[in-house]
Amino acid sequence: MRAQAISLAPVLALLAACGTPAGSGTKDVTIGEVSPWPATVFVSQNSPPRILAAEFSSSVIRIGDWWSGRVATTSNVAVVELRSPSFSFILHRSAYGQFAFRTRVLAVPSIYRRGFQATLVARGGGLGLTDVRSSELVFR
Repeated sequence: MRAQAISLAPVLALLAACGTPAGSGTKDVTIGEVSPWPATVFVSQNSPPRILAAEFSSSVIRIGDWWSGRVATTSNVAVVELRSPSFSFILHRSAYGQFAFRTRVLAVPSIYRRGFQATLVARGGGLGLTDVRSSELVFR
């Protein structure tokens, strides 16, 4: 048993080294409420921007319903954009590192009533750096 544990150690170390670094867009957007909601982390202007938390009210967007979301970032994020194959928009910044949107879905052409990947892109103010999170959404 001890020989098996020792032989697995290099394999596990190699797998850990192959992981994606923090802040590189591997975390998804939470559907529902993130609790507790993180406060803004203050960093220098040239630090890489980071999305600390992101949430959408639902992954299924229905005609006539309200749909909302919010994003917490580091203080050096200038803008957060929600991108999809058929639309994009900029989230409202209420304070440094705090972004949100709320919209009522009034009409969706039948060609867009399907699943798609939405991407949140946080852009820093200085060096053109970004942080990205993705979520699968469906228009119904």
